[in-house]
Parts: sequence; structure tokens; C-alpha cells
Amino acid sequence: MTLVSSNAGCEYSITEQGIHQLIFRESGKESIDEFFRVLEHIFVSTSDQSTNRYIVDITQAGQKDVGLVSNVQRFRRLETLFPNRPRGRTVILHRPGLAYTFIDSFIRAIAPSRDVTRFFPVDKRDEAVTWLLSESR
Repeated sequence: MTLVSSNAGCEYSITEQGIHQLIFRESGKESIDEFFRVLEHIFVSTSDQSTNRYIVDITQAGQKDVGLVSNVQRFRRLETLFPNRPRGRTVILHRPGLAYTFIDSFIRAIAPSRDVTRFFPVDKRDEAVTWLLSESR
């Protein structure tokens, strides 16, 4: 695994399989801002890729959950700024037992057709990586 950025709130690395891994160490605004800076960097530096794969781990951010759903507008702004970016396949790892079914359905409904996001409990990481590396929806 190659560590690319070690911001205190959001750590970014690239796995041996070429997956962009972002781990939230904190859930505050600064961490979210760093997350979006990293996404912009990835979009610029991988414009020739057909698909970018991401693991976003929100299980290490402390007691307060990372508010990804509340950042939908920021995702939409990125879509406007980078209309020719690669497709995205994203796994969001969460704590077991949390009810992400609603959020998963919400993300599926609002996500652009070029991007696919799925939520997996952190203890299903291997299954999540298998899905991420596949081409199925």
C-alpha cells in the first residue's frame, strides 16, 4: 500500500490493487474538506482511467459518524467541475449493526449512472473489495 497523504482527519493511500483508499480518522469539517481535496486530485491525476475504485472507511472517525449524505451538494459540484472524470466504483465501510440500508438506497437513487456506491460493514471488507474489483452493478 502506498501512502499518498496523511492528513490528520482523512488519510489517503493507494492499495496494491490500485484502489484509492480514504480513511476518516475524524468526522469534522476539516476532514470532509480534505476528502474533497483528495477527490479533486484523483480526478485530475487519473483522467485517462476508465474506472476509479474507492474504499472510504468511516469506521475510524471516533464516536460521531461522518456525514457523507449531507455532502451530496459537494459531490454534485465536483461532477460539474469534472464532467470527463473516470467512472467511479465506491465502497463505504461502516460499523456493523448500523442501519445504512436507507442511506444506500438514497445514494443509489441520486448517484449519477456512471458511479456506483455500495455500503459494507467493515467486517465484510474482503467481500467489499471483491465487489469493487468486479464490473457488476
